[in-house]
Amino acid sequence: MISGAKKFTVLTIALLCALTSFSQKEDSTDYYARYYFIAFQEYEYVDTDLAKKYADSGLYFASKTGDPYMIGKAHQFKGWYFQDIARFDKAIEEFSKSLASFKKAKNSQGQADAYGNLGNAYYDNEDFQKSLDYQLLSLDMNRKILEDTSSLTEEEYQNAYIGRTYALHNIGSIYAEIGMYKKALEYEYKSIQYELESENWQGVAISYNTIGKTHRDLGNTDSAVYYYQKAFDLLASDKVNDQYTYANTLQSYAALENSGLSEEERNQMWLESLKLKHNFGDIEGEVQTYLDIVEFRIDVIDPDSTSKLLEHAYNLIEEYSLDGQLERYFKLYSIYNSKIGQYDSAYFALENYLELKAISDEKSHAQELIAGDIKHQLETDFALKEARHDKEIAEFQNIVYLSIICFIILITILAIFVSSSRRRKRINKLLSEKNKLIQVQKEIVEEKNKSISDSIVYARRLQQAILPTTEQVNEYLPNSFLFFRPKDIVSGDFYWFESNEDHLFIAVADCTGHGVPGAMVSVVCSNALNRCVKEHKLNSPKDILNKARDIVIETFAKSGDNVADGMDISLVVLDRKSKKVRFAGAHNSLWIVRKGEAQDDLSDNSQVADGNTLLEYKGDKQPVGLHSRMVDFTEKEIDLLEDDTLYLMSDGFADQFGGPDNKKLKYAPIKEYLLEHAHHNMKQQKEGLTYLFDNWRSNNEQIDDVCFIGFRLN
Repeated sequence: MISGAKKFTVLTIALLCALTSFSQKEDSTDYYARYYFIAFQEYEYVDTDLAKKYADSGLYFASKTGDPYMIGKAHQFKGWYFQDIARFDKAIEEFSKSLASFKKAKNSQGQADAYGNLGNAYYDNEDFQKSLDYQLLSLDMNRKILEDTSSLTEEEYQNAYIGRTYALHNIGSIYAEIGMYKKALEYEYKSIQYELESENWQGVAISYNTIGKTHRDLGNTDSAVYYYQKAFDLLASDKVNDQYTYANTLQSYAALENSGLSEEERNQMWLESLKLKHNFGDIEGEVQTYLDIVEFRIDVIDPDSTSKLLEHAYNLIEEYSLDGQLERYFKLYSIYNSKIGQYDSAYFALENYLELKAISDEKSHAQELIAGDIKHQLETDFALKEARHDKEIAEFQNIVYLSIICFIILITILAIFVSSSRRRKRINKLLSEKNKLIQVQKEIVEEKNKSISDSIVYARRLQQAILPTTEQVNEYLPNSFLFFRPKDIVSGDFYWFESNEDHLFIAVADCTGHGVPGAMVSVVCSNALNRCVKEHKLNSPKDILNKARDIVIETFAKSGDNVADGMDISLVVLDRKSKKVRFAGAHNSLWIVRKGEAQDDLSDNSQVADGNTLLEYKGDKQPVGLHSRMVDFTEKEIDLLEDDTLYLMSDGFADQFGGPDNKKLKYAPIKEYLLEHAHHNMKQQKEGLTYLFDNWRSNNEQIDDVCFIGFRLN
């Protein structure tokens, strides 16, 4: 999708002109031009906050001039800013104000650009019907401007010419998006004709790539290859330097089946595409390429390579919240695990894939409805002409048909009246029998649900028996809090506390799964920790985790299956005499909040705010359980200072969905809260964390078990 006005050179031309010719006008005009030049030439893709500040200032000075054209340009620039940060509703609002100002100024090119911008914003917002309507208005307005070439300057002619070309390209993109590929090609061919005439080689390269993709979607492999090759030839010439289009063409061509490419050529294309996308920060493009490689070569590359590709793709999806790629990822992850015999993981991925696919199917259905409406609209134009020709005959036929229909309806009513009594009796009898059957089934289901619920409640009592009581913890750690909230009746998270003559042992663990399966794993893992301390007399946290892993693997090995269940954990051992803390972890971390600005050579991260420092000590990147690469756990010895506060937690708190955009909370807000409230007592901190979690979650379902412990030693 190419912006109807933004991709022109109009911005640079307009702003440079403003800096020279406007300088003779009042100061507001000069400031307006300067602020917009800074906002969109220096900061648009570098610092969006600064870009917004300069754009707001530009709008202020444009408004002071009272010139509707200048105000229209100012709103247009604000709309581009909101598009850059994916605030499409706000972009639509600004482009609508821009359109109103250009109409007031009676500036036809401004109106044509505003229509194109509105079309692009609605396309980004996935409202393809409105997007098409506005792009058609932009196309019509640019064509009208070009009809009277005698009154146009060279610059006005070029702007309208380019506007018409991009409107055609954008209309083609909309038709392709809703599956009307032949209609898309019709507009793309018109677009490329004007691009060739004006020697807009970058536009030609983009169109060749787009036409290749459309032929691919139509199943025309030979035509797709032809246009991909033409795009490559142009991108390799001195006429154009467009690395973004080159990377996209490499990706599309490499993933084209039956293209005649050798394995070496295909691999080289993928590698070069990945390198380019990484260089200019196209993270989603990187993910798409990784998934292309897996999907295309899952039967020939080794499982380890497939696993690494999928893991890398998922890490990028998680880090950059690329939720649109999750459906395809889970589909491929399910296929991969099925091939290597990991059926539990395959089933888990399949469930996620089917859930996301149902959402995308709903979206596809909506697009099909839009396509149907558009097709109907196109067909209606032709049908209206036919209707005028046949009007008199149709009116006569309608009278005849109406008479026949009335006669049929009369006969039908009489037949229904005669048979309705019998049918009603049969239906009532059937309904009565069905109601009795439903009642019996309901009673059976309620009895089973009660039995299951009673069993789970009993399981909770058993699980609570392995957890230390609040009194036990407070005896040794009176200045502490525990925030423990299982997702279900029973939990896969658990907290663990033990002591001997010289040491205190505190841990928070997150076992595989949640609910009943997670609780069963937690019993095994808690027992393993107890054995390490009581039976094997271990005091070192790394030795405890190493031995616990052996016990967990040995326990699950008795099932005869290759079970990979286990736990992530953060484990602290406090030496009562020296007041030193030793920490070891599996995936999970230890946080220490310390007064003032502090450093610790052993910490992995530090964050300073409100006169406090949060030191983070990360655990090893492996679970306590069976893993593809198992090495000995490491530990860190930390000298505690007075008033240091220690925090251990599972990932359930940070992974909770909620907030205004229904996204994960993540760790940053938790760290900010702890730094700001470090001076509060433990009870107040727990109350604040509880409010933070509940306010963020709001009406959303809790997605995972949550366990969070904080304590001070003084």
